[in-house]
Amino acid sequence: MTAEITTLPAPEQAEETVRAVEGEVIEPMDLLRKNEANIRKNFVKFEKIQESVARSLNIIYHNGLWKLHKTADGKKRYTNFNDYLTTEFGWDKTAARARQIMKADVDAAIEAGDIPPDVADKRRERTAPEVTAQKAAKVTSKQLTAVVEAFMTRLTTVEPGEGYRLLEAILTEAEGTFNAVIDALDEMVASLDAEGDSAEDDAAADEAGE
Repeated sequence: MTAEITTLPAPEQAEETVRAVEGEVIEPMDLLRKNEANIRKNFVKFEKIQESVARSLNIIYHNGLWKLHKTADGKKRYTNFNDYLTTEFGWDKTAARARQIMKADVDAAIEAGDIPPDVADKRRERTAPEVTAQKAAKVTSKQLTAVVEAFMTRLTTVEPGEGYRLLEAILTEAEGTFNAVIDALDEMVASLDAEGDSAEDDAAADEAGE
């Protein structure tokens, strides 16, 4: 017999039971307490582990240590930080995501003397114009996406007939134009992200060379 799977009920139905596996009945309050207990037990440990990983990433990146890996013929094994993360640790996200984790620890790492003190200044100098452009592109992309969705939703409220068909043709054409702009904006953001990664890698290489 196939197991019956249901989602948790809405809060006002909290007194009802949840059937997660055939023959097993889980009370919502028991499920809540179980997961709250897990968070209480592991939250501090989780924070410490994340802080530890962030510090190690900062030390390795900002001191250019990841560039020390060599191939058998003495050449650099990694050409960028993302390749290093993927190969050494199985990192399946972008280098930008790694830097988000690292960012919260930068000030503390500088204060502890683990990374050069000028990292903060260089980061501000590098990010000023690019971040502004990225933010504008991201916001505009989201706004246009919302407009397209509003167009399509509006069609569902129009009564059938010739007017509906005319409106549908107009909105469909507009949708294609907006989607082209959205794609261009998203490509721009991706390009700026890549340039930012390259600039930071170059900066780390310069620091390592010094």
